[in-house]
Amino acid sequence: MNKLLLALFCTIGLAHADVHSNMAKPILTAELQGSEGNKEKEIDGLIKKLGTIGYSTVAANKNIQVHYYNKFQEKNVEMISFFGVVNKEKMRPLLLANPDFGAYAPFNFLVYKTLDTQNDNNTWYGHLASDTMLDIIGSKDEGNRKAFQEMVGSLDMLVNKEMTPALSKKFEHTKLLPSHGLTKLVKKFEKTDDLETFIEDFISDHDGRFSKHDFIIAGFIDYKFEYDDMDLEFDKYDAYWVSLLCHFKFSNSIFNRGIPEAGMFAPCSVYFYIPKGTNELHVGYASVDNWINALNFRDQRRIDYMKAIDAEVVQTFEEMGFVKEEQKDTAVAVTPKENQNSEIEALKAQLAKVKAELEALKKKEKIENNTSKISPEKEPIQQKGIFTLPTKTFKTEKFTLGSVAPKVLSAYYAAQPQTVEGLKESLEKNGFTVLSQTEVLKGHTVLTITNAQLQSTNTFLATLNVHVNGTDEVRVQNPSYFAAAYLQDKYSYGQFADTLKSLQSALGDLYAVNDTYETTELPEYQFMMGMPHFDDVIEVAQGKDILSSVTGEKAGKYVAYTLKLPNGSTLVGHKLRNRTNTFLHKIDAERNSNILPYQSLIKDGKAVILDPKYYLALSLPLLTMSDFMKIASAPGEIEKDIKRAYK
Repeated sequence: MNKLLLALFCTIGLAHADVHSNMAKPILTAELQGSEGNKEKEIDGLIKKLGTIGYSTVAANKNIQVHYYNKFQEKNVEMISFFGVVNKEKMRPLLLANPDFGAYAPFNFLVYKTLDTQNDNNTWYGHLASDTMLDIIGSKDEGNRKAFQEMVGSLDMLVNKEMTPALSKKFEHTKLLPSHGLTKLVKKFEKTDDLETFIEDFISDHDGRFSKHDFIIAGFIDYKFEYDDMDLEFDKYDAYWVSLLCHFKFSNSIFNRGIPEAGMFAPCSVYFYIPKGTNELHVGYASVDNWINALNFRDQRRIDYMKAIDAEVVQTFEEMGFVKEEQKDTAVAVTPKENQNSEIEALKAQLAKVKAELEALKKKEKIENNTSKISPEKEPIQQKGIFTLPTKTFKTEKFTLGSVAPKVLSAYYAAQPQTVEGLKESLEKNGFTVLSQTEVLKGHTVLTITNAQLQSTNTFLATLNVHVNGTDEVRVQNPSYFAAAYLQDKYSYGQFADTLKSLQSALGDLYAVNDTYETTELPEYQFMMGMPHFDDVIEVAQGKDILSSVTGEKAGKYVAYTLKLPNGSTLVGHKLRNRTNTFLHKIDAERNSNILPYQSLIKDGKAVILDPKYYLALSLPLLTMSDFMKIASAPGEIEKDIKRAYK
């Protein structure tokens, strides 16, 4: 009887957030489809087939209920996932016609299932209606509206084909959407000959500021880069990118407290663009007023909280020197006092940038307690009469290889600083082959090395990364740590004694760091419940000719090295985009830059990578839940960068 009533309700009823309305002629917000039971596996299969219709995921934020529970100790949904989806090729002419289409490039494909298995034992999935998105954007052009509707419609056809939904549920609104559905701001900046550096600095500043306000960047796409990579014209803009913004506490208070369907609006696609030849950076996004009206929110306390978070976004942008676009003409034309205020705000922004740079310099010079400090009593080391490097006194334990496995293993070993060239020479003298030299971050160089013992594993352990950045310590991955995780029951402590002795000869005395983990738990390592293990690899390419993609003429742009292993498989080290690598800045992990280059392994016509959610957490054992959320977009960005190398 309950199922019959639910089916009847879903067919003819109207679902609303907080309250229902008796107003006539309601307007469709969205229509979700439903399938009985938990359909997570089937949804994963659907997402894998997006490429067949030209779609791709900008971000796949799956099982967010796990993070809600770990952070807030609340579990009110069985499953909720957000997939930011876009058809890049179909979206291009729309973005060229109207930059505001970025507000839904990507748009969110929501999947959720409540805990109410008795009355609603169904998985619901879908997105905002195409007309809802178009009305929020404010698109009036019939040609553009039709193109957008057809693009969204192709996704709906695939969903119906793959999921064969048995139920549907309409969400309709009785209030009109805001007359201006988008919040739009603009900032003038000093013209520069190095726009790429300006953008990277801006994004770093943007992400840092929003992080301080408890926002996370849940996804990112650079359309200027994407279309250039696809050899498609996009010259109307000097820059165009979209960040997916999410406030974790805010989302928990809505989606995890009775209104999971509001997830159709999240994460928020915040689009940025610089019109060609200008010094104006524009930003826009759909305001929270759309949520309130489109889902008929009536709880005033909840509405006030939603608007407060929305105001915080505007305030943060204003702190960065932005002004609302509708205020732009007044700001430049009214009175000298207002002009003066604008100049003061610009100076404040410049001052904030200088302060940030100063803090970065202080941080770089500071020697953290978990590694070492400069000893003023000792004479500096002279390297070939060119560089004077300091001697460091390490507070941590000096490495000695014993016969019994220690209770915890250090993920890395630190040693006295060396120059890059001097270190390369020393490594080669001690039996290592230097496969690549990669500048992961500015001033942070990583050497990737190998030897016969490492290669004999035929695994991701066939190489080690060594971090060297001038006057700071040298830091190398500990083969014992990663072997315990990768080789599992095939690993025995002391197995890599020869490699460790060679590292000692090349680097000098080795010292443990505070990045440690329990030795016996490494084989089954998992960051937290619901997160991937070692065996949960991600396939990034398949086919007979995939090796040629990473060894051809154009491969150097994306590939740091390739290494043929004894069993015939090939290990590939990937250069990630500079923007992708900045996740290390967000969590103050520059010292561990040698977790990169990221690896893929080609075997039997398939290329796979370790799930970044596994590898990053394993490589950064001091990572907290808050840190992990700060880099929420990094796993997806890494996967996309590597897939690009195989195209």
